[in-house]
Amino acid sequence: MKHIHFIYGNQPLEIKEEVKNLVNTLLPPENKDEAVFYFDIEDFFSKDQNQNQNLVGEFKNTCETVSFFSPVIMVCLANLQALQTAKKQKEPLNKELEGINLVKQDQSSDLTWFDADTLLEAKDSRYRLTGKQIVKKITHLAGNRYSVVLEEAWIDREVVQVKGSKHYPISIKNFLLKKLNKDLQFDSEATTPVANSREADGFVTLLKQYLESPPPQVELVITANIKHTRELNKEVYSLLKKNAKEVRKTVSYDDFRPVAWTIQRAREKGIVLDQVLADLLIEIAGSDYSILNTELEKLSVLIAADQKITPEVLLESVSQSKNFTRFRISDFLTQKDLKNSLECLELLLEGSATDYIAIFSIIAAQFRRLLKIAWMLEQDLPEQKIISQLGINQWIAKQLIKQTGNFETKELENLVVFLSKIDVQLKYASKDAITLLENICFLVCQSEFKNSSCIKKHWLP
Repeated sequence: MKHIHFIYGNQPLEIKEEVKNLVNTLLPPENKDEAVFYFDIEDFFSKDQNQNQNLVGEFKNTCETVSFFSPVIMVCLANLQALQTAKKQKEPLNKELEGINLVKQDQSSDLTWFDADTLLEAKDSRYRLTGKQIVKKITHLAGNRYSVVLEEAWIDREVVQVKGSKHYPISIKNFLLKKLNKDLQFDSEATTPVANSREADGFVTLLKQYLESPPPQVELVITANIKHTRELNKEVYSLLKKNAKEVRKTVSYDDFRPVAWTIQRAREKGIVLDQVLADLLIEIAGSDYSILNTELEKLSVLIAADQKITPEVLLESVSQSKNFTRFRISDFLTQKDLKNSLECLELLLEGSATDYIAIFSIIAAQFRRLLKIAWMLEQDLPEQKIISQLGINQWIAKQLIKQTGNFETKELENLVVFLSKIDVQLKYASKDAITLLENICFLVCQSEFKNSSCIKKHWLP
């Protein structure tokens, strides 16, 4: 019988429940509370080297000390993906650094470098740099943490960001922290920490030792939040493959829609959902099992036993994911509701002002969909045929078919053309993006596209 268990997937709730199942299966019921020990692998690679060393010692003592409370103990190690592969350590954040662009007017060294992303109009200059050119060395430490060594000339420099007519200087270190959105520590060449420090090496060596020969009283449970095992440290995974019982749980991608899981989990909580309602719940809340489970738990408390769940009940009761909140603005626009469109836009950009491209993409996709519906309606296609061709949630599709009646076909054609033309402009007008989006809301809700010339019906971007 194998005493090492490796569980992976990218649905944390499912992994957690599998670990709980192992606890109930492998440990004596009277000793469970005292016989389970949890460690997070990311914690072994913190900035505090003393803490790392102490944690390695604690892990070793836990595994090798005989327990007075239970003949068997379980040691759970979470986030194996924190042990990066050699390939990832080689050139970390390479793509992100290439995406950072700085520009100045001429070669004079005393002139300011601008953050190109904040400029409405590109500066006519041959003097440009990427983030990769100002960073001498970057080392992945663990998890979201990196050590950065700047080129000497850039250590104390500032970058200017433009907002409206004003210029805001920002230190290069704060600029990189903001742009990369990582936990960065800035070091000199002499003090750069090595990714595999003594403490890290000590932990990896100890882990390999236990994977080859676990202590007799220990059930070792290792979990990883990954899509594929190639994301793992190759040496460690080869030992797991040889010596562990491997359990592959759900691996979800962007188009993942766990309708069957949602129906079954709802039934366990005394809630009856059909496929359309389960799919709508996923549309609203997202496809993460943890969030879906929480929303179903909430519904089981809010909904009376004899109350029928309808799409309207879900819309009113379920917390909306960020993607669905973005969808709501396009929903208000298809109803030509200017007040709610602008309020929804303000709410979305309040959380993150850089979301304007995603918001625009959803608006554009929604109106392309409405135009397709309008053309199909003109061909007298039955509603069910239209719904099947759209390939989206049936209830949402029915709402869109109704909302198509708020527009003339020519109006939708002109609107889609307008959105395709403004797409590039929006991507290069970061500081005026909000104004452009507000203008779109106004033009749509005021039916300004009724009077433009029509287009050929075979064309659709």
